Amino acid sequence: MNVTYNIPLVILSAIVAVAAGYFTIEMSREITLNKGLERWTWLIISAVTMGMGIWGMHFIAMTAFSIEPKITYDFVIVLISLVAAVAGCLQGLYIITQPLINKKILIAGSITMGSAIAGMHYIGMAAMRVSANISYDPLIFALSVLIAIVVSFAAIIIVIGLRTAKKDQTYTWKTILASLIMGGAVLSMHYTGMAAARFKINYGMIIEQTNMLDSGVIGFSIALAVLGMFAIVYVVLLNANWNRST
Repeated sequence: MNVTYNIPLVILSAIVAVAAGYFTIEMSREITLNKGLERWTWLIISAVTMGMGIWGMHFIAMTAFSIEPKITYDFVIVLISLVAAVAGCLQGLYIITQPLINKKILIAGSITMGSAIAGMHYIGMAAMRVSANISYDPLIFALSVLIAIVVSFAAIIIVIGLRTAKKDQTYTWKTILASLIMGGAVLSMHYTGMAAARFKINYGMIIEQTNMLDSGVIGFSIALAVLGMFAIVYVVLLNANWNRST
């Protein structure tokens, strides 16, 4: 089976992953600094941004992957995977932005977010429509889930460490490094999950064409949408920081 990758889409997925890490760090500060309705507003914005960022990275990277025969995606299942990502991030962010953090909270947050990331990935894989039977290597599958949980644990530690840190030059470099680590970690989970997949070509399969999305279109479309969302969130963060300083 001939497997190829669209390099521009792979690069885009990496950019989105790192950006998602950055905005997760920045918005966790806003959740921590605010109370009441404003806190909940930031929590929801953060969950949507983080969830869409991770989901966007995942689908951009998935559409970079191609085999013969052609792959399309079921639109409804794609949306379900997005909901899973946002819901998991909402639960995880709620847990880890509590005033007091202990080991139980760390573990609960890691498992919640890790399960959401892994669930999003494999729901997304289920959205694939291709003339092939897809199975998974059990060990690599389990490893990908474990990586998702470990990645989430690392992300939580990073967020907790930076959410109340003083914003100086050191903070900037720490945030950049943390974003790169978080982005790379999420990418590692994705590609481990892809490595678990086994495609056995079956040209006799009948693929239903209802609600299908072409992989050549969806990748760049999602990248544009997610990067646009990041730009809006960046402006919102700038405004919040400006209001706090005046």
